[in-house]
Amino acid sequence: MPWIDKDKCTGCGVCVKECPVSAIILEEGKAEIDMDKCIRCGKCHDVCPQQAVRHDSEKIPLEVEENLNKTKKLMENFKTEEEKKHFLKE
Repeated sequence: MPWIDKDKCTGCGVCVKECPVSAIILEEGKAEIDMDKCIRCGKCHDVCPQQAVRHDSEKIPLEVEENLNKTKKLMENFKTEEEKKHFLKE
């Protein structure tokens, strides 16, 4: 499924104009995809001049990084190695 990299999106509206089912709108100056309307045709990905429209597979590294950062932050709550090991096993 497509998603918008908000850091790359400039709000140019090209994807909005090209979407055959009007599944994309500009919200607060950034493209937003209505996944209930999206037919996953890929046109938005193909026409985006900023390459802000991405695929799910490209989101995996971002999610892994977010999970690692969250786990590191949670680990700060444990004082001993034993507590940390116990937390990681659950």
